Amino acid sequence: MPGAIHRNAVVKHFGTPEATEGSVNEPRLREEHGFEFNEKWLYRRPPNDPAGAVERAIYWQRYDYVGSAIRKTKDAEWENDDLPARLKGPAD
Repeated sequence: MPGAIHRNAVVKHFGTPEATEGSVNEPRLREEHGFEFNEKWLYRRPPNDPAGAVERAIYWQRYDYVGSAIRKTKDAEWENDDLPARLKGPAD
């Protein structure tokens, strides 16, 4: 689910991604897990993951957040996750 989240906030929370696919300037769009994107960040065993995920993919279209998918175990199916809601603090 798209929401107001910025790349710097993701890096501040999770650090730099372990792997990336595409780039902010990639003209071709791809689709995965129902998200259309041109850049994907992949985190394996992300630190402090608010969903307790062992793997998280974050999708971007240029600088805009598109969505996030997680796996709760290494053999689990991918499921979409509302990252902006999870990163919002109680005072936000």
